[in-house]
Amino acid sequence: MTGLAAEHYFELVRPILPEFKGFESENTTRLGCGYDFRLRTAKDDRFLAVEVKGLRGLTGGLSLTPREYEAATAMRSRFYLFVVKNFQKSPFHEIFPDPLSGKLEFTRSERKVIQVSWLASV
Repeated sequence: MTGLAAEHYFELVRPILPEFKGFESENTTRLGCGYDFRLRTAKDDRFLAVEVKGLRGLTGGLSLTPREYEAATAMRSRFYLFVVKNFQKSPFHEIFPDPLSGKLEFTRSERKVIQVSWLASV
């Protein structure tokens, strides 16, 4: 729920953000490409990628999926992490360009999951 609300927040404020001035936005959340929005200008084939995360409070943890991490690694200065904070009271945002080489420190976490299912032939 917070993620969807954060994406809507980004769509509302993006036109007035200096970092993304002059860019048109395409929602890519359902494409599984490693970011939520592709931003392009009319005169350039290159694009910026924006991954949007939401936090209920002022602080919290966030994670990147393997695909998001790969996109951030490949795109570096063209990849932005847009974090919407404080959804419980008054939302505001923080933008992290090239988040893997900035002030955020990501640590790798592995988890094994056992999934049970029942199969039948018809």
